Amino acid sequence: MGNRSRALVIALGIFFVGIAALAKFYAYPTLAVAPSDQVAHTVSTGPDATIFSAAELKEKEVALTSRRTVRGDVVASKNISKALKRDVVVFDTAVVTDDDANYEFPDDSVQDKTKAAPLSFVQERVVLDAHTGESVRWDPEDSGDNSGEYITTTLAKEDRLKPDPESEFFKGHEGLVLKFPFGTEKLTYQFWDTTTRKAFPIEFKRETTLNGLKVYVFEQDVPKQNLPLKDPLMVPGSLVGESGKDSVEVKRSYQNHRTLWIEPVTGAIIKGEEQQLASLDYNDEAKVTATQVTIAYDDETVKKNVEGAKVDGIDEGGYKDKAAQLHLIGFWVPLISLILGLLILALVAFLSLRPRVARRAAS
Repeated sequence: MGNRSRALVIALGIFFVGIAALAKFYAYPTLAVAPSDQVAHTVSTGPDATIFSAAELKEKEVALTSRRTVRGDVVASKNISKALKRDVVVFDTAVVTDDDANYEFPDDSVQDKTKAAPLSFVQERVVLDAHTGESVRWDPEDSGDNSGEYITTTLAKEDRLKPDPESEFFKGHEGLVLKFPFGTEKLTYQFWDTTTRKAFPIEFKRETTLNGLKVYVFEQDVPKQNLPLKDPLMVPGSLVGESGKDSVEVKRSYQNHRTLWIEPVTGAIIKGEEQQLASLDYNDEAKVTATQVTIAYDDETVKKNVEGAKVDGIDEGGYKDKAAQLHLIGFWVPLISLILGLLILALVAFLSLRPRVARRAAS
């Protein structure tokens, strides 16, 4: 092999090694970032739910539908990332749960807004690390805008609770909230529970498949606990076995067993299921079932998350293809390029040494 040919082949070997390093340490970290403009919709159904009707003062059997909307705030994500000097994303989420599958908020013409309200409504703004999905604390006063995290159960802006370390209602988001890390491992993480406004351990249990996609299954137990209330919760005494009392104060307790199916390459939640139990407790004893339901993503939502679909003209889900592309860039391209590069360099070394060995043998 001539010197010119040898140089070209060495350059080719170095090129493939460079491609491996570039894919592993630049392309993959660049792509493994939660998109700040993401929009997602999920629908969960609980067909055999028990709820307490405050209007009728009795338990009822209903079918619940819960709709979640997640929408990224591109401007806030950019500004906070710059301020914190790290990649973060900001998402606004809203979850509406009702026994009317097609519930819509009433317009201004409706007089009794309380009566027309859904059974449950929670709106949150969260700031997340764009790579790990971990919640990030951000003080909006640092930027002079309204980009900070909050949580509320009404549409009124004045009711939004901002993080307060001393508050029993909302200290701030913690743990994972909307997704798991890119490259999710078979570990125990901390995952956010909106109802208690705390994070609890969520443990890897097993591998399985959903619609042909490999997923990790995680499970979380939120232990029974009383929820803090701004005002005393009063009910008729007859409701809790105190017929001689017009009204008594009760506590609202809550517990949950949550199961999440996670696509491990992207960390996306493909399916979620919750077994919720909330009750009205009197003298530390559950007297009335406030909510009892097993509620999970419907089949259409799971299919969309796996295969992808357009919702209002916007692509959503499709994590099977996204995981394959990211795995290609983060694993196969670096591996194959590195092997090719090292083989080419080894071949050059072998061909360069062979004439010397031949000459020594002849002499």
